[in-house]
Amino acid sequence: MNEKIGVIGGGQMGSQIASLSAMAGYQTHIFDQDVENVTTKLKFAEDNLKNLISKNIYNEDHLKNFKKNLHLAESIHSLAEDKTFIIEAVVERLEVKLEIFSQLSEITDSEVVLATNSSFIAASEIAKDCNHKDRFINMHFFYPPLRMDLVEISYPESTSKEVILRTQSVGRSMGRSIVTLKKETPGFIVNRMLAALVDEAYELYDEGIADFEDIDLAIKKGLNHPLGPFEISDYSGLDIHYYAKLKIYNETKNPKDYPKKFLEKKIEDGNLGVKTGKGFYDYKKD
Repeated sequence: MNEKIGVIGGGQMGSQIASLSAMAGYQTHIFDQDVENVTTKLKFAEDNLKNLISKNIYNEDHLKNFKKNLHLAESIHSLAEDKTFIIEAVVERLEVKLEIFSQLSEITDSEVVLATNSSFIAASEIAKDCNHKDRFINMHFFYPPLRMDLVEISYPESTSKEVILRTQSVGRSMGRSIVTLKKETPGFIVNRMLAALVDEAYELYDEGIADFEDIDLAIKKGLNHPLGPFEISDYSGLDIHYYAKLKIYNETKNPKDYPKKFLEKKIEDGNLGVKTGKGFYDYKKD
């Protein structure tokens, strides 16, 4: 099927997912209320793509497709026009996603796949009050999507086999390896395992056992990981980890599940990691 793809959310994730879509040859529109932000992020993605072309990871045809196929949409309504496959990549907050998918449920027909990039909010939770639940699915990319070769797919029992196959096909056509879960679970495979590592690193830091830089260094040198848990947090977005932990706490009411105070302070200060220029580390250029 020759999909026409829409992406909602113009941050680092959404802009690069849209870039992958356009590079794969799909007519792609992206929408974000902050036009200046999405324009900046797409420029970043283009510069990143050019750098990857110089390293022979992509080629000039990918850049041509990027420029030819990727367009800005003025609204969710205009984005949804003629689309067959829509991917949401906004902030990891259930109420925000519910509002978006409620709109999409009303303005798209039953054949349009509605995918969320979330790995902590299940498609079943998003679809419960929407029309045609058989078309909802999780399609989780990893940051940065232009460089990370993996997409995790998860779906509720209500999702149709055709939607699963179409989602797998779109992911593969973007040049990504596909992992499909057999049942829904918060965090899927990678983030469920990573969360255990990050939680323990946060506990070590919170207890004053070591500075976060030393914890990162120990993990990189001792376990041969390319990034430490605090670096990973910065690249993933501290808000993603914060809201994921908050969601767990709201379900369990266990004080141990509440986000650490130092993390909450960073969220309050707007220091969300790479995307804001500062998290645990400082990424701002002089």
